[in-house]
Amino acid sequence: MKSLMPLIASLLFTSTTAFRPSQPFTGHLESSKYRSSDRRQETEKKNLTRVPLEVDSRNDGKTELQWMATITVGTPPQTFKVVVDTGSTALVLPRNNCTNCGKHSLFNPSKSTSFSPQPALFRPIEYGTGADTIPLNQTGRAECEVVTDTVSIQGLSAPKQEFLLCHSYGETLSSQLADGILGIGPADISAWDGSGNFTYLPFLPNLVNEGQLSNRIVGLALGFGGQNQQQRGPEASVGGVDDARYHGRIKNVSVDEMLTALSSLFTLDVQAAYIGSGNNKRVWPNSTNGNKPLVPGVAYIDSGTAYMLAPDQQAAENLYSGISKDIFPLNDRGSWGASCATLDEVATDITFTIGTKTRGEVIEVTMPKSAFNLGEYPGKKGVCQAAFSHWDPPLVEPIEGRRLWLFGSPLIKAYYTVWNAKSSTLGWAEKV
Repeated sequence: MKSLMPLIASLLFTSTTAFRPSQPFTGHLESSKYRSSDRRQETEKKNLTRVPLEVDSRNDGKTELQWMATITVGTPPQTFKVVVDTGSTALVLPRNNCTNCGKHSLFNPSKSTSFSPQPALFRPIEYGTGADTIPLNQTGRAECEVVTDTVSIQGLSAPKQEFLLCHSYGETLSSQLADGILGIGPADISAWDGSGNFTYLPFLPNLVNEGQLSNRIVGLALGFGGQNQQQRGPEASVGGVDDARYHGRIKNVSVDEMLTALSSLFTLDVQAAYIGSGNNKRVWPNSTNGNKPLVPGVAYIDSGTAYMLAPDQQAAENLYSGISKDIFPLNDRGSWGASCATLDEVATDITFTIGTKTRGEVIEVTMPKSAFNLGEYPGKKGVCQAAFSHWDPPLVEPIEGRRLWLFGSPLIKAYYTVWNAKSSTLGWAEKV
């Protein structure tokens, strides 16, 4: 989910680690000669915690929406399922007095001896993308208060974690399967208000501060592994890289530090976009410029968004007109689709060149054609949604005005990704 919470303090306290240029890489991620079993033995020696993830899906599991982890809060512990969200920084949970929080587990402060109502700040929050594939017609909202208690995940515990305890959930949050959201975005320190007067340590930085973690590296293996992994399910590796989950080496792409700080999302340079992959790819055309390549831009990378977003309606129209004349707008929110049979027939890879030569590696990443069809669109029998929606109205990044994309889970789940806030990099590797 893309959080719209104020992030001024994130900008003020962002790490000043410099980019370290290395030999640029262009092309696909290569396979490795290493055996998976060798990597697994190496992994066991590392200081990482594996967190099993549960998938929230629809269409009989064909459309994956969110990935959830189990956490506990309070003393004695109360258990919750939360979306693991790289697009926000706060922990958000429903309170026991919430009357519109659906069937979620509700946190009861009176049952926790470690609970504190402090700092007792009222904090309404908004989210720009929700738990489904359909773009929101308005921002998701919740009415919450900032409180403090012990928060734990797989044996890692932050005893004084500030989080948002909500007495009112909007439809976006109340309708999702998860009880709440665990933000693991890149901010070292974030803010509870737009002035930056009230700041807090998000969960991962707090674990580091408490000596529970040595670093803030998170590896995400979304989806299932291959047969040699015995269909090993989705996992997050917290505090290190799980070498058993990928082939070859990890290609680290440097993030745009200023834009990442402003948005609290990992933000990468986008150099080019293509329909297809490998030797069969062709330029994603720009009809407003003689069908020349799209103007370079940047992309938010967000594990909590279940679809992809093109910069504007024209870009989406250019994509789909180059694939099939039968793909059409599904709503006034930016979604596109066609008959399910048509989308299956014309499904194609979509490839992006990301990174910048002046700040590290430049690589190509591909959303596979298996992710092109998001499944049947709710309320439209026999009509399926295509992976790319578009921003409406169009958005550009706030510093140089470059075109703004959003890359969600249809691309991310195709790779083993490594989210490293300290080194300001996002790594991509071929999944085992």
